[in-house]
Amino acid sequence: MASSNFTSNLHLSAWTGSDRPKRADFVSDNNIIDTALGGHIANSGIHVTADEKARISQPFDVRIYAGSGESERTISLGFTPSFVIVYRRGVPPVAYSGGANVVYSGYACYGHGSTTGLMINSSGVIVMETTVNAEGVRVSLNESGSQYTLIVFK
Repeated sequence: MASSNFTSNLHLSAWTGSDRPKRADFVSDNNIIDTALGGHIANSGIHVTADEKARISQPFDVRIYAGSGESERTISLGFTPSFVIVYRRGVPPVAYSGGANVVYSGYACYGHGSTTGLMINSSGVIVMETTVNAEGVRVSLNESGSQYTLIVFK
């Protein structure tokens, strides 16, 4: 005789002492378990991906880089940042120097714009070193030999 009792949640066989388990009972129970667990495992709405785990455990990264003097420099991060802050160490965010307002800091938000001289791409950030423009502003986010702090939110 097959099982006369069943579990309340998955309706698996719950044999009593007088029941005689059959192979079909085990096959049926295994199919029920496989369907339930397989659906659970495949449900991406309730599980955290490896990328999401990394963002939760380390939501931001702080890096220091030395300016190279290039007018445009890509700093690879290996991921697309959502928000970035960069500033030159030891100077104010903006200072008047050599007849221009020199910008030593910036921020960028992926898909929503940025301050002049800083951009986000799919694998990192782009920092710029510009000459004085018509408004008397120069961006200095990659001055040769200068130290910069880059705060990156994943």
